Amino acid sequence: MKKFVFSMQKILDLREFEEKQAQIELGKAVAEVNRIQQELEVIAAERLRMVQVCNNSDVYDMITNERYIFRLDANRDKLLEELAAAQLVAEKKRTIFAEAMKNRKVLSKLKEKQFATYKRENQQIEDVVSDDLTTSRYRIIQ
Repeated sequence: MKKFVFSMQKILDLREFEEKQAQIELGKAVAEVNRIQQELEVIAAERLRMVQVCNNSDVYDMITNERYIFRLDANRDKLLEELAAAQLVAEKKRTIFAEAMKNRKVLSKLKEKQFATYKRENQQIEDVVSDDLTTSRYRIIQ
């Protein structure tokens, strides 16, 4: 019996590599989105803390705290813009990954079908050989 050989194996390997790379890039993009969201949460918590502190201070501390709150708001606005951009990048990476996965699956299914055909044909050949052996033994015995 000859061994099963998928004629497009190199292309399948390339598609698997491309899918893995797209998955890594998507992971990086999602990690960036998560990092920005965490920074936004830290800023929100700090802003809330400063608003509470601001009520219990003298005038000089209140002015300093107010300026700090303005700076936190500016940082928040900047991060929101970065978040929107990062989400767009992540969505593009998600689309690229989905396309790479689809391309790989097409070849994987083709390989599975060809392997099933190979197994079925080999089974038929084995059945014929087995029948021939059984028939020849039966003729020898008689």
